[in-house]
Amino acid sequence: MSIKDVIRSWDQEEGIMDRQIVAMKNEQSGFDCQKCKHIHEDTISCDAFPDVIPSEINNNVFDHRKPFPGDNGIMFEPKDKQV
Repeated sequence: MSIKDVIRSWDQEEGIMDRQIVAMKNEQSGFDCQKCKHIHEDTISCDAFPDVIPSEINNNVFDHRKPFPGDNGIMFEPKDKQV
């Protein structure tokens, strides 16, 4: 394994860690697909994405309180709280 291979693997690991940090921050700020009122029972689709939720959103890496291509203007809204 060359030094370039080692550095490339570090870059890949750093990218993975960056995505995990973003996902944790989004979850802490209240975004989580599973808490959205638009999620379908199958938990892999929703009103915005009836076939399949893009992985960036479903893994909480992209905060879908902001527009995402193809969402037809439907974004995250928290489920009504049960009283």
